[in-house]
Amino acid sequence: MKAETGKFHEIFVGIQKLIETDGLRPGDRLPSERELSERLRAGRSTVREVLRSLELLGLISTRRGEGTYLESYHAHHLVHLLAGFILRDAGSRKDLSEMRILLESGAVRMALRKSGPRIARELRAKLQTLKKTVQSGEFPASAVRDFHMSLIRLADNYLLTRTWVPLTHFEEAAMPRIWDAQEIARRLDLYGRLVEAMEASEEEKAVRILEEVLAAEGQDAGNGVARTVSAVLGTPSPSGKNNDG
Repeated sequence: MKAETGKFHEIFVGIQKLIETDGLRPGDRLPSERELSERLRAGRSTVREVLRSLELLGLISTRRGEGTYLESYHAHHLVHLLAGFILRDAGSRKDLSEMRILLESGAVRMALRKSGPRIARELRAKLQTLKKTVQSGEFPASAVRDFHMSLIRLADNYLLTRTWVPLTHFEEAAMPRIWDAQEIARRLDLYGRLVEAMEASEEEKAVRILEEVLAAEGQDAGNGVARTVSAVLGTPSPSGKNNDG
């Protein structure tokens, strides 16, 4: 039984590595069961069992007569179910908000040190897209996420990106946002100031503005989240004052 479990895990990891090696993205077709068996040097019955498990989890889908396709894991109800179990209490949600602030604050610092002129070009473009989305009356959540994703990518750190993506999907599932006119206007103002600070290479100012953006998202933790993280990082809190008085 233990040997079977080990083989199952080995194939599971093998498929994961194959997806990364082949550069497959959600919507792309996976190799056939036969090809997977050959490339992973595993029996087709075990490969079939692993694929069945992945489909049950919503990570892949089988289309009759077409093949097996990679799904976007965060679009599946599994994320919401897991978020419900993991983030049931206010303390866990506060931890999640603090973790996101730590990641994105670090991303701001790395981006300023690594990306140079790309910052102005990419963030300005994302900000314009967000403004157009708001002006057209569309729901802004996707454009807001794209803005933050660009910030993470500008840090040019693969592991940071891989950590940030699932973390934010859990956060979105556990703490949905309220997008009213006042919140949207506040966001646009803060994002504009953030871009300006990064264009001017004002690192500490950019971090403070970002913390102000994200502090409001921690619904249970409120601005205390940003103050806690500011203390850890040794940066001023969003109010512009240090926590030690």
